[in-house]
Amino acid sequence: GGRGAIASHMWADFWMNGGIRAVAFNDAALLTCLSNDCGYANVFGKSIDMFADEGDILFAISSSGKSENILNGVRAARNQGAKVVTFSGFSSENPLRQMGDINFYVPDGAYGAVEVLHLAICHCILDVIIIENGGVAD
Repeated sequence: GGRGAIASHMWADFWMNGGIRAVAFNDAALLTCLSNDCGYANVFGKSIDMFADEGDILFAISSSGKSENILNGVRAARNQGAKVVTFSGFSSENPLRQMGDINFYVPDGAYGAVEVLHLAICHCILDVIIIENGGVAD
């Protein structure tokens, strides 16, 4: 959904503009293949098991913070030795918010507000990286 669109948008920006190896695990063929073979709850965990390396950083984005497939992805990232940055909203007690090394929480119950702020935060992170590497953030 909307969070997948954020991931697709940001992986390209982190790679092209930030010079950081990045990937989004929401390609349609990958999602349908892994969903059929491993179940939708494991669709991201399986990808992360296969691709994540120790020291990588996972951006886990879920408006509700309760999406089982995202939570399982975070667990897989931890098992691989990756760091986790979470982006969640809605309830302050959502499980995703409790799982990150860094947590960005939007205290709102509207999908639109949560998604827009998550995207803005991702862009701010990228801008800091670009500037720290001597570039100019657009």
